[in-house]
Amino acid sequence: MFQKIRRVVNNLREGKSLKLITAGEPYLPFGPDFGLAILPDYLHEDEILKIRKGYVDVYTRQSDTIRVSDGRFQLPPLPTSSFVDVVKRLEQDQILPEGWVNNQTANLYDPGDFLRAHVDNLFVYDDIFALISIGANALLRFVHVQTGEELDVMIPDRSVYILSGPARYVYFHMVLPVEAQRLSLVFRRSILNSDGGFRPISTPLGTLMPYRATQILNTLYSRQVGGVRLMVKDDFLESEDIGAFDTSKWVKRLHPLRDWSLLKQLDEDEARVAELHEKRYLNIDLRWRFDELREYYKGMEKALQNTVKNP
Repeated sequence: MFQKIRRVVNNLREGKSLKLITAGEPYLPFGPDFGLAILPDYLHEDEILKIRKGYVDVYTRQSDTIRVSDGRFQLPPLPTSSFVDVVKRLEQDQILPEGWVNNQTANLYDPGDFLRAHVDNLFVYDDIFALISIGANALLRFVHVQTGEELDVMIPDRSVYILSGPARYVYFHMVLPVEAQRLSLVFRRSILNSDGGFRPISTPLGTLMPYRATQILNTLYSRQVGGVRLMVKDDFLESEDIGAFDTSKWVKRLHPLRDWSLLKQLDEDEARVAELHEKRYLNIDLRWRFDELREYYKGMEKALQNTVKNP
């Protein structure tokens, strides 16, 4: 009891929110170096109601723009008013750097829905993702892109979790089929003011109009710039009796990314952007982005050391 009181006093002294008092104790399920932090019971009822209202608004008014994407419904961007107070509180509670996130995406999972293994685009989005989980618990699985090391963790309802460092860059993550309806909001920092932007962009591309930013984004995606590139055919998975969520199994068996690294990925991306320039599909200077990512990745390369022995 005394420790809890002391924690409350310290939080208030540091300028953190009163709502943080009733949240559960944050925890790092895989240790401080992995990059996953979970904040249970972080969301309050008034915040959840606002977010649900925003979800209902886009679901009823923009139902024609909802699309099924990789096992779940990807919703149009929610109204900023429905979630901005939560983002500001995450900053006040020193969970997110102030003004860092500027882009959001919303996903709706009905019972049985899922999200396949992926790494969010490495070129367009920076480090530190904040994710809100509402409606049901979810089983989140991480798989190391080189070794196939597999880690599972339960994400509680009403929680916020943070992905950064190795968890964001060098592990696939996936959501296994959920048992009840779940709404997820993802907040991240984008270099472009494209779909889902809710704050000014502070990069050299920040002055571009949204339609132009979206056009550039689609051009980069067309050449998989920033995408961890691999291809495993469904008929091979079926013949080898490898299920849709057995990412660890095929990584260990095939080693599709045995020689992959963040810096090699960046070199490939730079060559692809040069090709887009040469063919005049792209006419903007992105050298600043390659420079800052190359500097950042040098500090991340140690995370790519094998954590389990190759079979």
